[in-house]
Amino acid sequence: MTAVTVCAILWLTLAPKPLPDSDVRLFEGADKLVHACMFGGLYFVLSLDRRLFHGRGAMPRGKFVPALLALVCIVFGGAIELIQGAMEMGRGCDVWDFVADTAGVLLAVAVTPAVLRRIAGQ
Repeated sequence: MTAVTVCAILWLTLAPKPLPDSDVRLFEGADKLVHACMFGGLYFVLSLDRRLFHGRGAMPRGKFVPALLALVCIVFGGAIELIQGAMEMGRGCDVWDFVADTAGVLLAVAVTPAVLRRIAGQ
């Protein structure tokens, strides 16, 4: 699931025009909410995949892993913003997008453990 999510984020953030034009008017700042959902979702699927494959030794054990996963997601968001600024294809580096990415990850860090426990029926 993580690979699919990463590919979707890369497409949505780096393609010059990833979605068709629409007449639907969104509220101001809707793109920031989308950024928060994308990167919070990335943290969630990384955590879910970690839980699914944990018993097979695919991911290291320890309490530092959630922090490491969060850091990876935040760095990925920052790297995408820098790449957007360097591409010169109509997409720009936006510090507020990065703030939204980070906020989404931090919210996911807080919510994901409870969601995963609920999914597992614990």
